[in-house]
Amino acid sequence: MAGRIIAVKLPEEVYEEVKRRAERLGYALVADYVRDIILRDIGYEARRDIAEIVREEVKKALSESGGAGISIDVGEIVNKVMMRVEKKLQDLINPWTAKVDELSTRLAEIVERVEGIEQRLASIEAHQRSLVPSPRTQTITERKARRKTAIERLRDQGVVFEHEVQWLRDRDAFFERLRREGALIIEVNGERIAVDREFWQQTRSKIEKLSTANDDEIRLLLTRQQYDLFRKLKEAGYIYFDATNHTWKFIEEPTEMETEG
Repeated sequence: MAGRIIAVKLPEEVYEEVKRRAERLGYALVADYVRDIILRDIGYEARRDIAEIVREEVKKALSESGGAGISIDVGEIVNKVMMRVEKKLQDLINPWTAKVDELSTRLAEIVERVEGIEQRLASIEAHQRSLVPSPRTQTITERKARRKTAIERLRDQGVVFEHEVQWLRDRDAFFERLRREGALIIEVNGERIAVDREFWQQTRSKIEKLSTANDDEIRLLLTRQQYDLFRKLKEAGYIYFDATNHTWKFIEEPTEMETEG
């Protein structure tokens, strides 16, 4: 491999230390050791063939022992050494391989359990959804379970006119039941009107505070139910507008109907 030569001058003690480390790691030449350090440091992996290292060491040992003339099969020695090295490496790797296999098995068991839990959760959620009624079904059920009474509906509306409940077969019983439960039942021009007592006080107070006789303005100042009651009272002559004081006044209170019999 083409390259350039770098010459480095080192103090004697530094060179000796580098030499000792090179020999300890099996390098025949200090230069090879230094070269590998440089290559490793800049990101190149300096790989040496183990068999080649063994051959160099065997030849070195033979040379130092004066056995240069002895016929020795270096290849066979290398093979034996390689087999021993491989066995040693295998012995070192085997425990870690077993650990990896054990971890893989445990991981597979965990994954299987998690998948089983997910399936059970999905099944439970589906069952719960089947138990929850749809909004429409729930609304119908609630309506059947709890229907408002007539007096409760009257408190919500404030007033009920007889012409609004023409569909009832027994209107007498309807108004009588409301009267017994606390509603104010009055008759205006032959029509019965059921009024919540709190609604009556609020409506009367608002009527007396009106300072205009303009019907459109009054319609805006009162709620729809209050305006309907105001119009009935006005038509029946129970109230009138005092032009001098600009106020509405009650001529007389509507007569509260008594129960029959």
